[in-house]
Amino acid sequence: MSKKDAPEYRWNSGPFQIGIVPNGGAISRIDWIRPDGNGTINLLRPVTEQALKSGNPSSLGCFPMVPFANRLAFSQFEFDGRIVNVPANRPPSPHAIHGFGRGAEWKIERPTVDTLRFNHKHDDPSSGFVYVAWQEFKVTQDDVTIEIGVRHLGRTPMPYGIGLHPWFPGGEDASVAFVAADCFSTDDDMLPTTRTVIDLGRDFSDGKMIRHHMGLDVHYSGWEGEAEMMWDNAGYRLHLSASDSLSNLQFYIPEDGKTFCVEPVSHVPNVHNHPEFKELGDVMVLDKNETLIGAMTLTPSLIERPDSGLVDDDDIGVAPNRDYSLVD
Repeated sequence: MSKKDAPEYRWNSGPFQIGIVPNGGAISRIDWIRPDGNGTINLLRPVTEQALKSGNPSSLGCFPMVPFANRLAFSQFEFDGRIVNVPANRPPSPHAIHGFGRGAEWKIERPTVDTLRFNHKHDDPSSGFVYVAWQEFKVTQDDVTIEIGVRHLGRTPMPYGIGLHPWFPGGEDASVAFVAADCFSTDDDMLPTTRTVIDLGRDFSDGKMIRHHMGLDVHYSGWEGEAEMMWDNAGYRLHLSASDSLSNLQFYIPEDGKTFCVEPVSHVPNVHNHPEFKELGDVMVLDKNETLIGAMTLTPSLIERPDSGLVDDDDIGVAPNRDYSLVD
């Protein structure tokens, strides 16, 4: 176990080794010991020394989003009869993104055998956001659960949102499947503009290869709270499930396809400024000492192949006709 003041703090529990970078509350790695004895797999995108030294949580495996997720237009919104201003934290863009948590220093608490918690406090009376946020790992022999929560400490109520922003390995063999009810059209700044139907290019219900959809960046509402990812060449899959409080999903594949994001979040981006989106995923107004809590569980497993070779099929992911069985 590394020292808490090291750039990366590592913690072992069960078949997992977890790495945390206190700057930004980022998760650098979730290494899973393969049950077949053939080494380990980092369930998140591979971490590099350059990324660890960069001081940028967005270059690592996962970071928290609090007190709002994704983009907030022009870094402001109206609430309770006043304009709330927050920092525009990705210059030169005028918009705020991903909240304040990834720009904070998080404190790691003493772990138990199967639980590790880290937190940070934010105190900005001018905006009204005064809170303590936390992330907590809970490990079993089968899975890792990451809880994210926030407790409002201000004197007057404020609207809160939360989310987790994991980056997963991309590549030629990566596929993903999930089911949702609706998605959104966006403007040039990737801010949602209208609710729309899920067309063929954004429908991942039967599983699709990442490599065929590079550059996709879509927000989904009515998400069923589960996603199935598979890396055929590496021989494993990963099931992601989220709590009911994280009912929306942001799905992003960068242009190079080397990584992709399946982000469980509690609300539609910029819903603060779009009351018509509230029914599709709203922020939660918290009074003093009230909390908003969500959780994401990652369950890895190996693939037993009934045949050899990779079928080059856009629906390879976790399509119903794929007769894959899991190896415990």
